[in-house]
Amino acid sequence: MTFKHAVINTLLVSSVLVSSGLQAKVPGITTGAQLQAQAEKRTTIISTQALKKMLDEDLDMVLVDVRLPSEITGMGGAIKAPQNRNIPRGWLEYRIISVALSKDTPIVVYCGAGIRTPLAADTLQKMGYTNVKNYSAGYIGWKKAGLPTAP
Repeated sequence: MTFKHAVINTLLVSSVLVSSGLQAKVPGITTGAQLQAQAEKRTTIISTQALKKMLDEDLDMVLVDVRLPSEITGMGGAIKAPQNRNIPRGWLEYRIISVALSKDTPIVVYCGAGIRTPLAADTLQKMGYTNVKNYSAGYIGWKKAGLPTAP
């Protein structure tokens, strides 16, 4: 199995566990799936068509890919757009200010399959950003739609 296939398999298994609620439950502990579901309720989800329109019309928006560089390579690339920035989820709180200088900056977050983006979008909103959206279809959805990708 290639690295690319391993990454995709991991994303698919994680997605199934999250969407089916099969994560282990421990009394008094909130699971990742529960945190994700709570965050999704507080964030705006946009479609592939809406993201494409934003990228075409707003060069000041910031598109944030929260995947690790190794995931981007393993999955074959990222969304091709001049607004695209890679800030891994673990560094988001520290690095976002370098690309989004105003609290009103339009920001769209994405990952491979939309598992981490509700948490990322929710965090940005908690930090004070007021125009944050979650592209939940992720790189996989963008690629399935036949839209431009970059290595």
